[in-house]
Amino acid sequence: MSRLSRGCLRCRQRRVKCDQGRPSCQRCIKRNEVCEGYRDDASIVFRYETEKVIEHANAAAVLVSPSSTSSKTTTRRRSRSTDNKSNSSRLSSALVDPSDFTEQEAASLKLLEPFPWAKTVPTHLRPAPEDEVVDRFMDKYVIYPCNETSSSGFLEHLPSLFKDVNVEGRFALRWAVRAAAYADLSKAQNNDVLTSKAFHCYGMALSALGESLSGPDKVPDDYDLMTAEEVRRSRVLSLKTFFVEDSTMRGAHAQGMAQILRLRGSDQIYNPRGWSLFRLAHHRIQKQQLAFNLKPLDESEHWIGQLNDDAPSARLEKDALRISQTCERARKLQETIASGDSAIYEILEMVHELIKLDQEVASWRQKPEWFFKTLDVSDLPEFDPSVRPLTKTVQLHPDLWLAYEWNYHRTARSIGHQQLLNCLNTAMESPDLDSSTRESLGILIEQFTEMIRLLADEVLSTVPQTFGDIDHLGRLHDHKTNAPRCRGIGAYLLLWPIKMIKGAQLSTTPEQKRNGQIVFERIREYTGMKSHLGSLSII
Repeated sequence: MSRLSRGCLRCRQRRVKCDQGRPSCQRCIKRNEVCEGYRDDASIVFRYETEKVIEHANAAAVLVSPSSTSSKTTTRRRSRSTDNKSNSSRLSSALVDPSDFTEQEAASLKLLEPFPWAKTVPTHLRPAPEDEVVDRFMDKYVIYPCNETSSSGFLEHLPSLFKDVNVEGRFALRWAVRAAAYADLSKAQNNDVLTSKAFHCYGMALSALGESLSGPDKVPDDYDLMTAEEVRRSRVLSLKTFFVEDSTMRGAHAQGMAQILRLRGSDQIYNPRGWSLFRLAHHRIQKQQLAFNLKPLDESEHWIGQLNDDAPSARLEKDALRISQTCERARKLQETIASGDSAIYEILEMVHELIKLDQEVASWRQKPEWFFKTLDVSDLPEFDPSVRPLTKTVQLHPDLWLAYEWNYHRTARSIGHQQLLNCLNTAMESPDLDSSTRESLGILIEQFTEMIRLLADEVLSTVPQTFGDIDHLGRLHDHKTNAPRCRGIGAYLLLWPIKMIKGAQLSTTPEQKRNGQIVFERIREYTGMKSHLGSLSII
């Protein structure tokens, strides 16, 4: 797929590289020409995800006669998401939604009883199978984490948003949630029907989202922003078609989410749901920026500047932004060092800045709400051999979300230290260093490397609780009875920190990389990536 140029109109016409300067690029300034501006970012949002899959999904939509449609609805209870009184005429009875199951497909699903407290469920009260699959997804990724934890997660508003998915302009969220729900269940049951349905839903969600955002004066609402998140989740839940991405797609989803935030404006944080959705989107954006060495958003400084420093969730975003900004400066500094245009004092100045920032973000988390216990594994009962801890200690946090926020914080710090470590290693290659300076840089390299490895061990020490092998009170789970309920969401929350630990980007030890790979194998198993994607999921 060709890459869509982001250069100004003049540079695109001349087929030359544009520096994308605002309000005018340097090429136009040097040529003494009027820079005629750039594409509307809305035309680029989710482009890399959209074109091929929408074409496939549209081609797969099947029109059938009204009689065949009516025969289907007389034998099955309609999905509550299509039985809404506000249902639009766009969902015509002549069009069979590709995300709906036929009777044969529904019979192939292995679903639990919807109301286990009742002896039997009358046929007319039984939920549609589409709803049962969505309910399972909500319970696994939303209801359970929110009910079992003391801190708010990221998706607490999804159920209420999903109730209104048939109002005009909100169909995208309905299909995005179904895509994620079907993809998750398809891995658990290795069901090709569900995989196909998930693919169709993904395509329809992207198409509907593009339509929703296409209006020239459209300000993206909460439904658009949540749809963008669920589209991303569908891909994380391993739809085969979208699992392997080329380099041009890197950061494309973050760019789309960023444009939605821009269009929503700075007032979006001044209501609980708007703040929750902003936090969700901006968190995803910053995580991609840190993971892929992308430049922080120019608008982030203003958005984050509106937040209260004392709110834990706000402080997490503020600290991540400061680390991301430091990483960007370090990358530029490394380039100037390599070209011989930077002095050693600039490196040392940035090193001291990072050390000060690191001390601030670490000391701020000494408050009671961030407290966790650290136990020696030798003092705990014997773990099942298949889930034995990989570190000498185990951390027990009040809940999974706090453990994740600690790990997000640790991973961001590790990336910041690694960027400065790269600068120091590049500086050490200079032949002009005197022995005293070389010794000083060597000491700093040892300190930064040691900190990265310490943070990696802290992440690995949260694995037993996050996978449910041990609870927050230190009680071991009996794996002979059943699997821990939190395994799915726990594996999902560990994915990014563990990928960083085992990858080549961080200077972790060979043993830590091996342990990271062991944890990653469990993530592949618990999320269904291993059974569903095989060797593809190794990457």
